[in-house]
Amino acid sequence: MSSCGCDFGISVGPAMMAAGFLHRIERGKRHKGVDLQRLAVTIACLLEGDAPARFDFAAQAEELDTSVERLRAQVAWLVEREFLALDGDVDGVARLWVNPALAFAPGTDPRTVAARHRFPYIMPAEKGMAAEEPVVAYTYAPELWEQVYEAQREMFEYPPVFSRCEQHAR
Repeated sequence: MSSCGCDFGISVGPAMMAAGFLHRIERGKRHKGVDLQRLAVTIACLLEGDAPARFDFAAQAEELDTSVERLRAQVAWLVEREFLALDGDVDGVARLWVNPALAFAPGTDPRTVAARHRFPYIMPAEKGMAAEEPVVAYTYAPELWEQVYEAQREMFEYPPVFSRCEQHAR
């Protein structure tokens, strides 16, 4: 059995697919850079409990084989569409809050992060890419996040976890 340094993974929400849909629609084939869902998972894997992800643009650009400028543009796209919230960028290290509709760390309450940043609840439309508007974003409302939590209580309390570590991936 191999040992690993990770102590948790992440759970992804419906906004992960929605982000991919929206990005493909807006950017189309002319897009150059890292696959958006790969970037979102990379950022989410940096979450440590109920705190923002610390994202080092230079280190991540090297790991993702892209330029810092392209990576910054993609993060800005995610921030502009409220998949992320930027809470400072000092010396190339950004503090990024992740919309819990996109991903969250197990053991955290998505309602807290949603309230802190007034994140909308984002999800793919019922017909996905075939829909006229393939992404639905519901404006932040505490009642909505409470309904989402109650409807998916088991997922939030006992989430299926995605981990980059093969030992813990499910």
